[in-house]
Amino acid sequence: MSTSPNPSGTATARPRLLLAIALLAAGAIAVSTALIASQPAAAAGAYVALGDSYSSGLGAGGSAGGCLRSRRSYVHQLGRRVSSFRACAGATTGDVLGLQLEPFPGNTRLVTITIGGNDAGFSDVIETCLFGTPAACDKRVGRAERFVRRDLPRRLRRVYEAIRERAPQATVVVAGYPRLLARRRWCSRVGTIDDREQRRLNEGSNLLARTIAAEVGRHRGFRFADVRAAFNGHGVCSRAPRILGISGIGSFHPTAGGYVAYARVVRRAL
Repeated sequence: MSTSPNPSGTATARPRLLLAIALLAAGAIAVSTALIASQPAAAAGAYVALGDSYSSGLGAGGSAGGCLRSRRSYVHQLGRRVSSFRACAGATTGDVLGLQLEPFPGNTRLVTITIGGNDAGFSDVIETCLFGTPAACDKRVGRAERFVRRDLPRRLRRVYEAIRERAPQATVVVAGYPRLLARRRWCSRVGTIDDREQRRLNEGSNLLARTIAAEVGRHRGFRFADVRAAFNGHGVCSRAPRILGISGIGSFHPTAGGYVAYARVVRRAL
């Protein structure tokens, strides 16, 4: 399913985008204990991949199953055998704690994760800025920023502590999120994001990255993979985008090339 330009307005395209956003939000609900239990048995030096759609590979193509996992995710590009791929589109910190950590291989030596964007209301922020007024966008981004400052560190801390408890010898790489917009003239006929809104969204991305990095720094053996520089000049509407624009399922997620960039940054963190 894709969202195509609609010259006469957004009446057709908007429901498709909203469906895509709803599917992302529902992704974590689709994952079940049975899905997790079906993961292959861990080998020596197991690698466990946790997190949300930015880990599952949504946007790269080839996504499958209730969690929309793709073999084009950065997870499969690190040159390491993936013992357990548990990342799930739509996941929040609560979903990681509730489902993705059980059962956990005792011999895990590497864990990667992206998490926190959905806690901050990623889908709702994007929808508001696309279809709402600039004032509504500014207000919604501001609310997300307050959550990131006040509540997200505590939620991340619980996740990181739980990972360390289950994998005391593992290196844990926490990948951040890119800035989404290239600060160019908006390139879609579906919704609008003006220059001010693009700036506010990117400011929110910067705050999210700083907040995650600060919390990662408080945990021994954790490393932060800051992907923002890898996406500079490659946001939505750029000449060589690494972030998808409005494209149905996968909107505002990395392209296949974007996940290659993710993998490079994660490898450097290792």
